[in-house]
Amino acid sequence: MGDQVKVYRSVGDIPVEPTGDLLTDGWLPGTWVVWSPSAPTFPGVMATVDRSNGTENLIAGFLQTGPQHNQPVIELSDMWTTDTRQVPGGDTHADWSSFDAGGSFVFDSNKQLQRMGSRVVSMHFWPPALARFYCFETLSYSERHGGGGGALTYTEGDRLYISENGLLTNEQETLANNWTELVVIDVANDIEGDSLLIGTVLPV
Repeated sequence: MGDQVKVYRSVGDIPVEPTGDLLTDGWLPGTWVVWSPSAPTFPGVMATVDRSNGTENLIAGFLQTGPQHNQPVIELSDMWTTDTRQVPGGDTHADWSSFDAGGSFVFDSNKQLQRMGSRVVSMHFWPPALARFYCFETLSYSERHGGGGGALTYTEGDRLYISENGLLTNEQETLANNWTELVVIDVANDIEGDSLLIGTVLPV
């Protein structure tokens, strides 16, 4: 009879298996996900996840890896733009995060597996204490749906929500979208592009 209790880091990352529209539509780094009831199909995966639409109570965290976004282009998956995330001649694989959907292995500096095609990806637990995101909503919900809402502007102190696409946004798209307890700490631009430095705060 065992009495072992396994305690994983409360803020850290685990290998998860994407399901649902993550596999058909792909994802960007920083895409927020929810726990999925599907059983993992790949050994070593701790759970399955699906894209969050910002309204669920099962938010698990965000996927840390996706396409590269370096300029000039270094990898095929660098070939996307900030509006469409895809350009003619770019990487057309469904998951946007690998050269193929099965066998592309990506390891971190500690030689830990971060991604294997679209089968395994590293997910960071929610909420992070501090993180910089390069992929987030740049257009309002209305603008994305043809309503002419315009571009989003981020400023320090903005509360952050999760959009219908699973990306951070400072717009509460529906009354069902709960605040993530994350705020914008800094808005910056560097060689990688526009970014948000986000941090966790206690709800008031």
